[in-house]
Amino acid sequence: MVCDRLGLIGKEMFAIDGCKLPSNASKEWSGTKADLQKKSEKIERAVGYMLKKHREEDKKGARDESMRQREEKQIATLRKASHKIQKFLNENEDRQGISGKVVQSNITDNASAKMKTSHGVLQGYNGVAAVDGKHQVVVAAEAYGQGQEHGLLEPMLEKVRDNLSQGGDSDVLDGAKVLADSGYHSTKTLEHLEAQGIDAYIADNAFRARDPRFQTAARHKANEPVKPKAPKQRFSVEDFAVDLDDQTCTCPAGKTLWLKCEKAKIGQHVFMQFMGRQADCDNCPLRAQCLRSVKQKGARQVNVLLETLPKDKTKVGPIQRMKEKIDTALGRHTYSMRLGIVEPVFGNIRETLGLRRFSLRGKEKVDGQWKLMTMLHNIFKIHRYGWAV
Repeated sequence: MVCDRLGLIGKEMFAIDGCKLPSNASKEWSGTKADLQKKSEKIERAVGYMLKKHREEDKKGARDESMRQREEKQIATLRKASHKIQKFLNENEDRQGISGKVVQSNITDNASAKMKTSHGVLQGYNGVAAVDGKHQVVVAAEAYGQGQEHGLLEPMLEKVRDNLSQGGDSDVLDGAKVLADSGYHSTKTLEHLEAQGIDAYIADNAFRARDPRFQTAARHKANEPVKPKAPKQRFSVEDFAVDLDDQTCTCPAGKTLWLKCEKAKIGQHVFMQFMGRQADCDNCPLRAQCLRSVKQKGARQVNVLLETLPKDKTKVGPIQRMKEKIDTALGRHTYSMRLGIVEPVFGNIRETLGLRRFSLRGKEKVDGQWKLMTMLHNIFKIHRYGWAV
């Protein structure tokens, strides 16, 4: 790579993210095969209604030529649309998403996808880029016809390896940091990163909620009317008179519960469990306030918390390990660099280079268009920084 030879790629930190852009296809032509079949049937009913109307007008002799010509054009347009749908249904099967479930197809460009963005729902592609942290040079790019980014981090990292290996690097990710937002956070991805020994910082959906720097974020939101608290529907543990030393429990109706288990371990918690007697619960006047449902056949059980056990670090999964890693001061500092690395690249491509939508159709052509724009972005980096190195 030219940028690599000019020393514009630091190879110390890579940020990966996607830019969702509309394509040359309308979301109105999207749907599963069942949805599209219903659309075709609806169009045929509309055509049938208009033809029936024409026959009735012919019988009555109340034919308006200007209106008839306009409606005949509408019928031709509707029939063309119906034939287009039927042709697609005959030649294509339902698309399968990454989870194996059926996702919506698109008649115009079946490789594109219907995606939710902060600007609404669009039909298009997700242009994913891996950006180096030194000068925001794009080291790998690919356009994907899917909105969900789960499963895209692994192939993007392989592209980073392959592209930079041309410069003689055996494994450019060895010792480098990889940053990605919560869209790439999944058990499978984190397991892959751990197996590869990659120093990654992948945020989860609750990352900011755990960050003490954002604890006062709620005060900056518009004040919402305070809803009155709903009355307590069911007796809680606090409503029962419990003596842990004597191991006794008395319910609000004055009945004594029997000790079911002295120490019951549920997850990380240890409880002392008490159980009501069936006869007492069946005839209790407070039954509606105590049981989950008046139709409940069993007696009331009360779990009194005794202790919470410390987490077993050996049983902690990759998701918990990533949370603990990114919640450290170093983890937050490292992850905070992601926005400054990758987002300006998308801003430059959209606003400066003018790519606000993909003008081509098909995965191969759109991918070429996305790679071309990232190359143009890199050329500007060479122009600004390359010759000064």
